Amino acid sequence: MIRAIAASILLLAAATPALALEDAEYAAAVTATAKSALIPGYQSLERATQDLRGSLDGLCKQPSEGSLDQARAQFAATAAAWARVQYISFGAVSEQERGFRIEYWPDKRNVVGRQLADVLAKQDAAALEPQRFATTTVGVQGLPALDRLLFEDGALAKFAPDAPGAAFRCDLLGAIGVNLSTIAHEIVAGWTEGESPFLAEIEHPSEDNEDLPTGRDAAGRLLNDLLTATIAMRDMKLLAPLGDSLEKAKPQGAEYWRSGQSIAILAANLEGWRALFGTGQGLGGLLATQPDGKALADELAATVDQASSALKQITVPLDKAVADPAQRKLVEAFAAQLIKLRDLLAGPITAKLNLPIGFNALDGD
Repeated sequence: MIRAIAASILLLAAATPALALEDAEYAAAVTATAKSALIPGYQSLERATQDLRGSLDGLCKQPSEGSLDQARAQFAATAAAWARVQYISFGAVSEQERGFRIEYWPDKRNVVGRQLADVLAKQDAAALEPQRFATTTVGVQGLPALDRLLFEDGALAKFAPDAPGAAFRCDLLGAIGVNLSTIAHEIVAGWTEGESPFLAEIEHPSEDNEDLPTGRDAAGRLLNDLLTATIAMRDMKLLAPLGDSLEKAKPQGAEYWRSGQSIAILAANLEGWRALFGTGQGLGGLLATQPDGKALADELAATVDQASSALKQITVPLDKAVADPAQRKLVEAFAAQLIKLRDLLAGPITAKLNLPIGFNALDGD
């Protein structure tokens, strides 16, 4: 399905006459996005992971309902911070598989469950050393592993000091917390520090940059990532658990269904999407400067508002909603709004900005 969508978008883009936009304008738009939304988003993620480390440590030092609730709340905050920048595929997040290490999902083959069970069974303390853990299988490194450890049935009892394997389980929690905060720090540093930070490469494009040699390339990559996000939110995060019918719903296909965070994550995805497209600056600002572009920018903003309103109508966790006749209709209504957002972005907005659309990041084969 995704390949067919991408192919139709390519045809649309090919049929659109070029507009006169300077490469410097594209570079300025992506630079503005990086400064106003992307880097602050990664910085928020870094702060959230640091707080998460503290809450996980607190849970293991003094297991209680209160400390578990605190760890769960900080997990939710970290997952939401990640969701706001989840579909950006360029920059420091693309190195060393950082995105996959933060969240390996969807997990159709239960990779996280199998690998987590294997680590817990072996109880190899050396495997949890930071440098070694950072290169271990992605299934145990990030948020999905924490989702299982913190929200599985009887989770608190498994952290009790006298519970079998409790000490190693706590060490594993600590290793995941350190790993996530390290990854987040590396992403922020990659954008802002060193001799050639990604921000400088975006702000001053160069042919030496094989990935994004021009400002237009960077703007096209950003737009592709935003398009990928609209497709992923609908096709992967909604249609997968919805299934073909009420009887064929797949509640456990929902992202973070154990913790009940699926709806909150979608809201964060949408919030991040709005910030990354931009209004006064960014692609949104560039769009508004084009002939008839302001009307398109206003239509896009209204569509995002409608999608947000539709999402708020869903009043139970997504895994419950897809199996409930009334709530299921609300999920389908939200999915319909995402189609409008996708088509608006892929069609008239892409044409107005004269940006190339290629196969998105979800099209793996």
